[in-house]
Amino acid sequence: MTRDEELKLIRAFQAGETGAFDALVGDVRAKAYSLAYQWTQNREDALDVCQDAFLKLYRALPNWSARASVFTWLYRVIINRAIDMKRKKTRHKTVSRDAASDEHPLPEPEASGVTNPERLASSREIQGRIRDAVMALPTKQQQVFVLRHFEDLPLKQIAAIQQTTLGAVKATLFQAVRKVRKSLAGYWAEMGM
Repeated sequence: MTRDEELKLIRAFQAGETGAFDALVGDVRAKAYSLAYQWTQNREDALDVCQDAFLKLYRALPNWSARASVFTWLYRVIINRAIDMKRKKTRHKTVSRDAASDEHPLPEPEASGVTNPERLASSREIQGRIRDAVMALPTKQQQVFVLRHFEDLPLKQIAAIQQTTLGAVKATLFQAVRKVRKSLAGYWAEMGM
């Protein structure tokens, strides 16, 4: 959706056309859920985060200022809400890595393209190690890493979401990648890679 189309839908919503809201968020629903799931690693929590974010957007649209795009604003709200939810959960309950892996299974072999059971087990272990390395990053680095490598957003858009400069995003991403590589170095050595 272009910026002009977005502004037209916002004006229509502000004029009382509630159907404009559905059209406005229609393009970003799947991306919003994907982002929320990356942060929460739980289907229900991701849906809750998205619901909260869309509700905040619905409430914010009557007084919307055109300085931020809906997409950028929504992503910022989703990340903040997911981080808050994650903090609350870690205060109340500690989940073992094995329990978390069982609770959030990886895609079935057909979806991942892995058919050999050994390769499937190896793929799950690698994904688990990468997930753990990313989740161990400081929050800001984790945000940039997820937005760039899991959501495939351009660096310029990440800078807008985080309300920072492109240079700051590049530096944060560099640090995050370096830490993930360092965290995984021992594992890769064990695997002979």
